[in-house]
Amino acid sequence: MISYKMKHILGMARGIVVVDENLVGLKEFLENKNIKVIAVPRNIEDTEIRDKLLFHRIFITNNSKDFIKDAIEKQYGIIATEYLDFKDSEHLSKIISDAIIDFDLWSMKAGFILELKSDNSHNLKILKG
Repeated sequence: MISYKMKHILGMARGIVVVDENLVGLKEFLENKNIKVIAVPRNIEDTEIRDKLLFHRIFITNNSKDFIKDAIEKQYGIIATEYLDFKDSEHLSKIISDAIIDFDLWSMKAGFILELKSDNSHNLKILKG
């Protein structure tokens, strides 16, 4: 059973994202933007991430190529950060938050990859099954 406090926390968040182990520095900054963040524990296998954490969530990763294939079947979306020239967590959290709104990613839920670019020419691809 979910406690009142947990319902309040989850109910007030804009949505839930999962960040890979190399991007855990984003957690605090994204949560300050009212986005609930699940950080992938270190040394967890990709298959376990897909099977246990990503269903109907957005996965923020530096390693999108390993997750694209299963995004439709496992029903998750991807924000790819590997194309950026920088990794400053505070700045990156703003780019991610703005992109989620600009591309209406909360309503999409699954089957997409958003490639973030340093020049803000982000590229949204709808994945085909």
